[in-house]
Amino acid sequence: MGNGFFAGRNGSDALSVFLTAAALVTATAASVITHEAARYLVSAVAIILVAVAAWRMMSMNVAKRRAENERFLSFFRSLRKDPQKAEEKKRRKEEKKTHAYFRCPECRKELRVPRGKGKIRITCPHCGHQFIKKT
Repeated sequence: MGNGFFAGRNGSDALSVFLTAAALVTATAASVITHEAARYLVSAVAIILVAVAAWRMMSMNVAKRRAENERFLSFFRSLRKDPQKAEEKKRRKEEKKTHAYFRCPECRKELRVPRGKGKIRITCPHCGHQFIKKT
């Protein structure tokens, strides 16, 4: 079964599904448009969306298609309003008065340390890397 048509191809991903759904919505919109030129234009957009989705699914450049899909997903993640994230921002704003935040140069994890202690040696609890920062 590994020798099938889609072996080595990108296949369906979130971006391809979105493009196909957008094409369906666009084609439906084209069917109710009465102005002939506008209907042709909207129908052409629907066909282009289907063609791009099909091309992405058939593409053998899987790494590039995955990167495109990840950018698409991260864009939609950034649009989503998360109540926990809003609460976290509010808490962090209050904590900025008493704590400083640094990123570990090794593992890039965010670390919180008390403010006003001068130069201190910070040890990352995740990777054990030590670095000096002024708080």
